[in-house]
Amino acid sequence: MTATDACASRPPVAIGGVGGSGTRLVAQLLREAGVHIGGDLNQANDLLWFTLLFKREEILDCDDAEFDLLTQALVSGLRGGQPLDRATCALLQDLSARGRAQHPASWLRSRAVSLRDAARQPRFHGNWGWKEPNTHFVIERLWQRLPTLRYIHVVRHGLDMAYSSNQNQLHLWGPSVLGTGGEATPARSLAYWCKVHKRMQGLLAKNPDRMYWLDYDALCRDPEAELSALYRFLDYSSRPTGAQCDMIQPPRSRWVELDGTDAFDPADIAFVHSLGYDTTAPAGTEPAIA
Repeated sequence: MTATDACASRPPVAIGGVGGSGTRLVAQLLREAGVHIGGDLNQANDLLWFTLLFKREEILDCDDAEFDLLTQALVSGLRGGQPLDRATCALLQDLSARGRAQHPASWLRSRAVSLRDAARQPRFHGNWGWKEPNTHFVIERLWQRLPTLRYIHVVRHGLDMAYSSNQNQLHLWGPSVLGTGGEATPARSLAYWCKVHKRMQGLLAKNPDRMYWLDYDALCRDPEAELSALYRFLDYSSRPTGAQCDMIQPPRSRWVELDGTDAFDPADIAFVHSLGYDTTAPAGTEPAIA
């Protein structure tokens, strides 16, 4: 059974975005809607099998044969009913043999064991998927192998994101995305955010039936309407519940006490504004979510 066969009956859903954009809440909302998002999660609802398999710089140069094995391992862990073959187990052993910047080898080995165990479990037949912010880096290659995969890209105000304490993606992918290394300053963070979202705009235009642009700020303003639209995209028959809507609270903007926007590239500010976000709040005030 191929990865494509595995997702044929129930289209999977994946959630990604720049870290700190609200993917944790979106994942929890889908869990409340009955979507199985894996059995090895952290407190942010990240699927740690995905982290083991795909969250590494080498994935950008991974050949097709290895990417096939990685995708099949991910699907097998999520759906069960298909123990991993010898080649895939050998690959997991290799991936967990050495520590990475954010994860020691012992942590990676635990993920590999958990993934192998999950693949041996009985087959799951309900709605399924995963949340891992870094999914957007490999979404095109995943679509090639899982053509019915529906991807939710969570987007939050770029200036707010520039001041987020979560800059993990910038540290890992910044040199590849921006072409140079550098400190994780707000200006560099915003430049990264703009580059990522310009690319995602292009992918959305080419894949409107497979990708959903979820504005986190809009979700907080009108939970019922935005969740209903998301469910329509996913072709779910259920409607948002009051409990789900109550989970969504307007966040306190991180964009506070700014000394203007002089530290940022004007082109980046213009791009943020082009997406409908307010970029003119006076210094020293907390702007309205837009």
